[in-house]
Amino acid sequence: MIRQTVLSVSAPREEIPSALHTAGASMTRRADGSYTLAISGRGHADVTPQLLSFAPQFLPVFQRRWRNLAPGGLEGLLSGHERQKRWRLDQPTPMERMWILDPKAGAKSVALTYKRAVELVPALKDSTVTAAWAGYVDSTPDGVPGIGEMDNLPGLVLASAFSGHGFGIASGAGHLIADIVSGKAPIVDPQPYHPNRFQSSAWGKVAEF
Repeated sequence: MIRQTVLSVSAPREEIPSALHTAGASMTRRADGSYTLAISGRGHADVTPQLLSFAPQFLPVFQRRWRNLAPGGLEGLLSGHERQKRWRLDQPTPMERMWILDPKAGAKSVALTYKRAVELVPALKDSTVTAAWAGYVDSTPDGVPGIGEMDNLPGLVLASAFSGHGFGIASGAGHLIADIVSGKAPIVDPQPYHPNRFQSSAWGKVAEF
């Protein structure tokens, strides 16, 4: 499981851009004048049974993105439902035991993000960190989301594993999903996104992102 950390800082005294994205750090102004800071694509790989089980399929994307990843901890193992492959539907499931997946923010990530942001925009040096939070990024071996109707469950349309790009492609993805659900002509060819693409051999193919 890839855990990413985001933080917010108090409103700076000087006027600075409302939004800025670079390889080093990104920032966005919030409604109250404070800013959200993050490092795009950077995360911690928390060890879980699924991570180890599916590691071979993710080797190509890891080879491309390893510089943005750091070893994680047991956060995913302790909080996730991945410890079980199946469970009974007439008994409490792992989701009942943990309603909200709320992993801890990485302290080193917070410090590094703040440091890079200040180097990028010196006016932030007087802003203090007001909050930090983390979340898990669902991903696929090729970095492309899975969008499409499940062949073995007609009527169920899957839209998952946006690989950290949910905000960026949400409008287009939502349009495509609505088209599929309503039976309209899709805005784009949906086949490259269909989850069944993993049923055939495509090892080593990774999207440019």
